[in-house]
Amino acid sequence: MNARTFPARTWLVLAAALALGATACGAGNLDKAGNPSSKPLVLTLADGNGDTSDAQPFAAAVWNLSHGTLQIKIEGNWRPDDGSYETGLINDVRAGKAQLGIAASRAFDTVGITSFQALQAPFLIDNIALERKVLGSSIPAKMLAGLRPYGLTGLGMFPGPLRRPLGFTKPLLAVSDYKGARIGIRPSGVTADMLRALGAIPVTQPRSNSGLGAAALTGIEAHAVLIAQGWDMPGAVLTGNVVFGPRPSVIFMNQRAYAAQTASQRRVLLRAAALARHAGIFQGNDAAAVAYLCESGTQIVAASAADLAGLRAAVRPVYTMLESSPSTKAYIAQITAMRQASGDPTGTVTCPAAPTVGGTPGAATVLQGTWQVAYTEGELVAAGDQGSVPSEGNWGHFTLRLDRGRWWQRLTGGDPEVAPNNVLLYGTYVVTGDKINFYRHDHDYPGSDTEVWGPYIWSVYRDTLTFKWTGGTQGPIELIVKPWNRIVIGS
Repeated sequence: MNARTFPARTWLVLAAALALGATACGAGNLDKAGNPSSKPLVLTLADGNGDTSDAQPFAAAVWNLSHGTLQIKIEGNWRPDDGSYETGLINDVRAGKAQLGIAASRAFDTVGITSFQALQAPFLIDNIALERKVLGSSIPAKMLAGLRPYGLTGLGMFPGPLRRPLGFTKPLLAVSDYKGARIGIRPSGVTADMLRALGAIPVTQPRSNSGLGAAALTGIEAHAVLIAQGWDMPGAVLTGNVVFGPRPSVIFMNQRAYAAQTASQRRVLLRAAALARHAGIFQGNDAAAVAYLCESGTQIVAASAADLAGLRAAVRPVYTMLESSPSTKAYIAQITAMRQASGDPTGTVTCPAAPTVGGTPGAATVLQGTWQVAYTEGELVAAGDQGSVPSEGNWGHFTLRLDRGRWWQRLTGGDPEVAPNNVLLYGTYVVTGDKINFYRHDHDYPGSDTEVWGPYIWSVYRDTLTFKWTGGTQGPIELIVKPWNRIVIGS
């Protein structure tokens, strides 16, 4: 089962089509003579991440709104060897090396653009609900306007995960814990100022910790998904109730490239950015990553009320600096008012006392074991492929092993393009009543190790396991093509 074809990842199929310059029909694209053209206009979007999930909903929305006449080719891993890749990416779009880009809002002050800094004000936006309210207000449009003097046009902003402190050598709880600590960060002026105010030393962290150690760092500030991608080293401790701030993304475009588009194309780009903000991927998936961290042994602790008060007091100089800008001061005041009105609590994460992975004990026991299913390529297509294209590894004979919160998917045969008995996918699962979520931890392609499938509705009758989609479910259709039959009872 190759997850490249399920709804959450159909963008990968789309991106491949774009790379081949696939043609489509529709209005809105003109040739040099100003006449309608059936050849699509393809724009390159630079993305510093290997997992281009944040950009994909925008690309899909552009395709849909333009009926394929305007297409986005996402170039991931932009500046792969550059620790300050977001800074370089922004400058590359300004220089016209790519027409569009996506970068975290925190990075723009590294090129002198300060209009987004209120979003990084320490401890101000400390929960996903507040972040969504802010991005749904009038604030983003004003912030995006700050790109114009720098040769850029802002198209939209997307919600991002919450960034927290992870200590390698000790927990990061009180201000005293930060004194002299070397904390890894993604380049950002406000983030660096915040850590200095706490007495720490900000250090540009590597893009990835794959195969690396702590590299002389005391800890890092990062979101749970990033931590689960290699920073959850033995002894690491996450402070679950301290949120430095969110990591929203900005979709932006070279100003000359934007001006070169027709009025219709510009409307498509703006509308696509507005629609993409509501994509399921931006609804927050801390729970999946946190479940994995708890399962892997990462300790999650909580700072005391006194610790939290001390942290807030220590960063007051950062607010003084930020509020020296009238516009930033106004944004902070507006966000503060929204925070007080909403009353949403801090986005705290914890490891439950009960086992996090595996879920409800009785349900987990019923599900445990090895299950099998076989279906043809034709049966897969007949089940409904959600507009994606069946490819190797998506049909044949499969086994699914469920064992105390862990799962493994194996293709045992049937598809001539894949070697028999091939372990395709694996990860952890959580059962809540009659619903199950699968969390992938394999590395089949960039970003697969953070995918979440579900929730699915499951049922077991005798030795037959059936999965069904719930409303709004994202996950591979292959699980629901046919019922699964038990072949081994779980221990």
